Amino acid sequence: MSHRALRIGLAALTVIGLTATAAPAASADASEASNACRKGEFCLFSRPHQTGQVLYRLDAKVTKTGFNFPEADSLDPVIKPLSAHNPIPDSFGCIVRLNDQPHFAGSEQEISGSGDKELTGAPVASITPDCG
Repeated sequence: MSHRALRIGLAALTVIGLTATAAPAASADASEASNACRKGEFCLFSRPHQTGQVLYRLDAKVTKTGFNFPEADSLDPVIKPLSAHNPIPDSFGCIVRLNDQPHFAGSEQEISGSGDKELTGAPVASITPDCG
């Protein structure tokens, strides 16, 4: 009888262990989903290859004839992204300027062309689109 009780106890611990290990994976999936960059959004990520935390997210509201990309005059705190996703089509002839100081001052990185881009990790304190 004690051998059977031991097996039942081990089975219960196994089920509890599987539940405990499955739960963090489920919450990690939910966390990653909230950090996903959805279609039409401009995003800056904390890690390379559009991974890690989304440090900045903007719904650019891209249509066939235009987009809405309000300037970010001053980010507080300053962020240091390692990758980006730009939804603005190349046909619009726009770049996104990432300045290391507020009010579009200091050194800048440029994101040209739509799609995924790798960045240097330099500070970003202001963001503006530049079309021309």
